[in-house]
Amino acid sequence: MWKTIFLPFHRITPENRLPPTNNRLLTIFAPMRQISFLIISIAIIFSMQTGCRKDPITTDSSARLRFSIDTIVFDTVFTTVGSSTRQFKVYNDGNKSVNIASIKLAGGNVSNFHLNIDGSPVVGTGNILLRGGDSMYVFVDVTVDPNNSNSPLMIEDSVQFETNGNHQHVILNAVGQDAYFYHNEYLNCNEVWNNDKPHVIYGYAVVPQCCTLTINAGARVYLHHNGVLAVDSCATLKVLGAFGNPVKFQGDRLEADYAEEPGQWGYIWCSSLSKNNVIDWAEIKNGTIGILSDSLGGSANPTVKITNTKIRNMSLAGIFGQGSWIEGENIAVQNCAQYCLAMAYGGKCTFRHCTFGDYYDIATRTTPCVLLNNWYKVNDLVNSYRDLSQADFYNCIIYGNLDNEIGLDSNSASTTQFHYYFSHSLIKTNVNVSSISHFLSNVYNQEPYFHDISTYDLHLNASSHAIDIGDNTIGLLVPLDLDNISRFNNGIPDAGAYENVP
Repeated sequence: MWKTIFLPFHRITPENRLPPTNNRLLTIFAPMRQISFLIISIAIIFSMQTGCRKDPITTDSSARLRFSIDTIVFDTVFTTVGSSTRQFKVYNDGNKSVNIASIKLAGGNVSNFHLNIDGSPVVGTGNILLRGGDSMYVFVDVTVDPNNSNSPLMIEDSVQFETNGNHQHVILNAVGQDAYFYHNEYLNCNEVWNNDKPHVIYGYAVVPQCCTLTINAGARVYLHHNGVLAVDSCATLKVLGAFGNPVKFQGDRLEADYAEEPGQWGYIWCSSLSKNNVIDWAEIKNGTIGILSDSLGGSANPTVKITNTKIRNMSLAGIFGQGSWIEGENIAVQNCAQYCLAMAYGGKCTFRHCTFGDYYDIATRTTPCVLLNNWYKVNDLVNSYRDLSQADFYNCIIYGNLDNEIGLDSNSASTTQFHYYFSHSLIKTNVNVSSISHFLSNVYNQEPYFHDISTYDLHLNASSHAIDIGDNTIGLLVPLDLDNISRFNNGIPDAGAYENVP
């Protein structure tokens, strides 16, 4: 807005006239002082009026803010009631001003977080003019009591911005309970995780090259959205749970609504060239992929051996091998959006006394419970092939709510190996099972009669067709079931991970 500004003008009077002097230069320059003062005054007025002129304000809906960070993590591990402050910058990269209609906490007055904008603590504010090319600071603090066992494991909120109808946000995360917290980091070499406090992974936690991470019985590992526990090359993961005291992996949302919600975190990744990974007596649920295992790398031992473990509610797959070597005994995998088990791009595997039961009902599933594959598409013109040198299933159950629960995906144009074998198992399938080199002494398309699939209970009812169909030789290799009960109470082992007890 233009504004007229009056400045006092210095008037020469007899009282303030320069004293008499014989110096002609002083006499000559005295009036010029008045002229200079007038020029300076005009310049000041022009400058002030120019400074008051506002940049044009854009109302374009494509105008967006830029933030110095998209997620703020308060990663201090508090042992008492604690508070911490972080800051971020908001940028207007355009050449016109924008009016930020609203800045507020999504959680409102009940949020654990607090904002400070322009030096004032607020829950929300608005109508903030941010000039083109300019930026502003937003300060955020959080107060939590991590010793309150009723607190969420992680506290999450967001700072929401509205500009010209655009809604943007910066995510806020803080530790809600006392825990060990890992945020996009490589772990210490040969680290040991015990069960004294939860272990929370935000982003990724990586077992470094040629080191070992040991996770002992009873430890609880919580992974934030897309969180990954990864094992680098030459490194080893040892999950050493115990009967009645398993190691638990799940998402960090502990509310009842998330208790059985798939897709809350990423995966446990036994990466290429990792070695001798062991997962024993674990419970893994509600992720994207329970265990992702990459190529063999020429190891003399399996990339990962999984025993006495339950995996469920995965938004992609329970176990996904990519040219990998996997061995499994006494495992129960269920309710996965695509596969309970996928051996993709070749590799080799052996599974004994395992139950794969897929009744995923959150969305329509069109893929089989167990997939075996020895090729992949590089591009529209080129395929790549890898040997599936071994895929053996002994005394297993492979069942679900599709007509066919085994997928045998071999490219017939290739000479690549595709070896598979199912023995003394209960299988739901419509593939040709006449070849005894691939199928021997199995039961087909007969109900396993699980106790209660709605509560994830894959124990066998007394009428199950999986009872007493197992091979004794295989049973001797895995003499105790997933309940730690002998498989030979009735003389012949049942198929699957659980022995029926009359």
